[in-house]
Amino acid sequence: MQLRYALLCDHANVTQDGKLNCIGIFDRLFATSFPALHRELFLVTAFETDPEDEGEQRQIHIQLINSDGQTLTDLQGQIEFGVGKQVVNQLHVFHDLQFASSGPYQFNIFFDDNLVKAIDLELVLVQPEQSSPLS
Repeated sequence: MQLRYALLCDHANVTQDGKLNCIGIFDRLFATSFPALHRELFLVTAFETDPEDEGEQRQIHIQLINSDGQTLTDLQGQIEFGVGKQVVNQLHVFHDLQFASSGPYQFNIFFDDNLVKAIDLELVLVQPEQSSPLS
């Protein structure tokens, strides 16, 4: 099994005919204060099978860590493959993620306990917009 791609976005879905739609792809989030709450985040992955994957079951593990290496959220599951070459799209939805501070975060994707991809996510502190007084 190989990871074709992995990305973060605001929303994703798969159409009835198997087309993947991703809206608002990003690697950076902005907040006016911390801790910051992000209501919904999609991690989209696509796996491509190898001949030896046919009929097999693989473990997938996704974790979000902060700059200190602490795990903020953790997903674990299994993928079972059928016959023939397959491309499997997965949409992982994270709700109400709490980010304690600005700085680097990372989503780690593991297959059968082997790290296959690390996706960097940066949280940036921005100044709130100041409204100008009306004349």
